[in-house]
Amino acid sequence: MLFLLFFIGFAIKAGFVPFHTWLPYAHPAAPSHVSGIMSGVIIKIGIYGILRMLLLIKSDYLVIGYMILFISIVSGIYGVMLAIIQHNLKRLLAYHSIENIGIIGMGIGLGCIGMGKGNHLLTVLGFSGALLHTLNHSLFKSLLFYGAGNVYQATHTMDIDKLGGLGKRMPHTAFLFLIAALAICGLPPFNGFVSEFLIYNGLFTGLHGSDKALLSYIVGGLFGLALIGGLAMLCFTKAFGSVFLGTARHYFNQAPEKTGLGKLIPMYAVVILMMTIGLFPKAFIGALSKPVGLFTHNTPFAIQSEILPVTEAVSMIGICAMGFLLLTGLIYLIRKQMTINKPQYVNATWGCGYVAPTGKMQYTASSFIRAYRKLAEPFLSISKKKKEITGIFPKKGGQETHPYDKAEEWLIDYPLHLLKTFFNRFVFLQNGNLQFYILYGIVFILLVLGIPFVFDYIKSLLKFLNGI
Repeated sequence: MLFLLFFIGFAIKAGFVPFHTWLPYAHPAAPSHVSGIMSGVIIKIGIYGILRMLLLIKSDYLVIGYMILFISIVSGIYGVMLAIIQHNLKRLLAYHSIENIGIIGMGIGLGCIGMGKGNHLLTVLGFSGALLHTLNHSLFKSLLFYGAGNVYQATHTMDIDKLGGLGKRMPHTAFLFLIAALAICGLPPFNGFVSEFLIYNGLFTGLHGSDKALLSYIVGGLFGLALIGGLAMLCFTKAFGSVFLGTARHYFNQAPEKTGLGKLIPMYAVVILMMTIGLFPKAFIGALSKPVGLFTHNTPFAIQSEILPVTEAVSMIGICAMGFLLLTGLIYLIRKQMTINKPQYVNATWGCGYVAPTGKMQYTASSFIRAYRKLAEPFLSISKKKKEITGIFPKKGGQETHPYDKAEEWLIDYPLHLLKTFFNRFVFLQNGNLQFYILYGIVFILLVLGIPFVFDYIKSLLKFLNGI
């Protein structure tokens, strides 16, 4: 119970579901560089607190591991499900912070289960994946928020449905945002793949020799992590495609300009660190062996030896993926050199019979994920406003969707409504009548003066009764 109370406190800080409701409001309100620090550093203090409590409070680690793993699976899936349907870019990224906190929690849960079962490899893989993903998330999420900040300064809006075609005007920001999107989706050779690979290995390790209870949690974790990865790819395909590809969907009074060098240098520095972790994970996993040793009571050398096959496998995957990217770049350069002296022709794209193509002929961010929204509607709170198209020559029509957090509706809005209803029963006391207010003051003074006398009388009576 003591650990549970500490966990709830730190879970509010970290953003675990259902303690996450403050996070989607904080990020859109803050400047983008502050959002990067909030998501990359501040909410991770909650993760640090949970890990410290595991070392300070000796408890049933198996029960704690099951609890954390279950909450983390729910947080990861629920966070990414809500992220997909958001219209505000920074609010979308805020819900992805909740999703990644869930992934980190899955690693912590696996580590606790390993401690409870006495499985050192499961403990090492779980805590190593959680700690490394904490670092990785602070990098690629900060990069995403910096990219969103560049978009906002260029367009003065975060509405994804109004953006489009920014890749041509802001190529560096588009390239950096794409790298961060690939990293958060867990694709090699970027850093997000390494930590998720460790957690996947921990889940598969837990399959061997498991009882029915543990097996159900492990299978749920595998399903949840795979679902999170797939939904994250859908979400960032929507976000990147709607913001940077296509043509502009909205007319801006001032055309978006290229991002300045001063804003790009820190972003490229983050990319270099991300690629370093993705291509050379052995050094970073080795650095984690000392804090992980606090949970296993093993030496750092023994931990590195135990996890060596996984480290070599993830290194090989990263190198192969990097080789594939280099091969793609080489083919592109060869093609460019072969066609550099050939004449170029610019013609209008075939418009399917439309002679006046506009930006409205593209997919919007909302229409892109319509099929998903239809499937997810039973689990989410989405209100819709429609204006039906009528007549032979329709003038206007449209549809708006407004997503809302169902957990916030149930756990915050509804209890607050009940509390307000209860207090409204006493609104008659504030009736604007001066005589009643004077009476309240007199009653209060009499109570203040009379209560001590009442207590003294009760004490005297009790002494008298004891004497009898």
